[in-house]
Amino acid sequence: MIPSIAPLTAADELFNHQIVNTHAAVGTPDRAWTEKAWFSLMRKDGQLQASFGIGKYANRNILDAFAGIQIGSQQRTVRASRVLSPRLEDTDVGPIRYEVLEPFKAIRLTLGQNDAQPLSFELTFHSTMPAFFEKRDVVIAAGRIASDVIRFHQAGTVSGWIEIEGERITVTPDEWFGFRDRSWGIREHVGLDPTDLVPGHVGATGANKAGSAYHFNWLVSKIDRPDGSSYDLAYYFRDFGGEGPPEFFSGHINESDGTQIPILQLYPEIDYRESDKGAMRGRVTAILTGKGKETTERVFEIEAINPEMGFRLLPGMYGAWKGQIHGSFKGENFLDGECIDDVNAPDKTAENYRWQIRDRPVRVREGDNTGFGDMESIILGQYPGVRLV
Repeated sequence: MIPSIAPLTAADELFNHQIVNTHAAVGTPDRAWTEKAWFSLMRKDGQLQASFGIGKYANRNILDAFAGIQIGSQQRTVRASRVLSPRLEDTDVGPIRYEVLEPFKAIRLTLGQNDAQPLSFELTFHSTMPAFFEKRDVVIAAGRIASDVIRFHQAGTVSGWIEIEGERITVTPDEWFGFRDRSWGIREHVGLDPTDLVPGHVGATGANKAGSAYHFNWLVSKIDRPDGSSYDLAYYFRDFGGEGPPEFFSGHINESDGTQIPILQLYPEIDYRESDKGAMRGRVTAILTGKGKETTERVFEIEAINPEMGFRLLPGMYGAWKGQIHGSFKGENFLDGECIDDVNAPDKTAENYRWQIRDRPVRVREGDNTGFGDMESIILGQYPGVRLV
């Protein structure tokens, strides 16, 4: 073995190298380098929801994952982590497995029988729309890159089964919808910050937001027209204070033929439940370019399918949870999980504002066009367009 060259993997047989090394290495030594996949899978009647995520941290030698379900206000989550090497290409972590059956068409997600929770599933995501990129997300704070991530998302249906405490539930595409995203790059909140350095996220999106007016809102959707064609309202913004343009904004109307129409400006007016900051209903106004100097305005109505539903991502290590955070070393083979009976209890949100981040199943309507979506949000302080009810 040559010390300056990473190990060979099966991917090295293909003609797709982009750095002067093997596919076992990435093009930066930054320990925050991350490659992730995320799925939110939901019944159209809002009675059951599944969630899945997996992350590879090449410069930390870690692979971790989570899988779980929510019924009503009860959420079960299983987490697993392992040392990446020498199984550099295997995408299984304990009982959790991610398999690409057909690129951009079919992905199988498995949670096997395990000792953490009486929960298992085998679910296949089938795409119904192309994959669409969001705007590249770059944050420079304190003179260094805190975030440099690209992400695509995709809408689809779901098939397979879920077993909870020995009871098996059949999952069929006509009753379910779902979304996935894939991202890679330098991320915030990966492992612990070095104790002798100014943390890279100070002044950036991961800073302490206590006392600040802050609004984070992310939506993906699939909206069907009466003629059978489909499109996607997709946006992501985060902002402090609500004056001037957002700190970060990415927004598009994505058509099923692959066309992406940029949104120039977005104004969400959404009611959030005061007790736990869950999105309830509202409208989103999107302004797009028209002919010449003209602009066009499109209005979308948003409503939670079931006010109790919304899988919380904090137990999936999207932030510090039970002394854990994604990308950190937890042992050569780590497994744990829990059942939370009431994820909507107000004390959960009061304890940690990041508890607000949930995958909220919503209905979306634009005129006669209707569909489903997934919304994530954080609300702090007073913010334009936000009403607590």
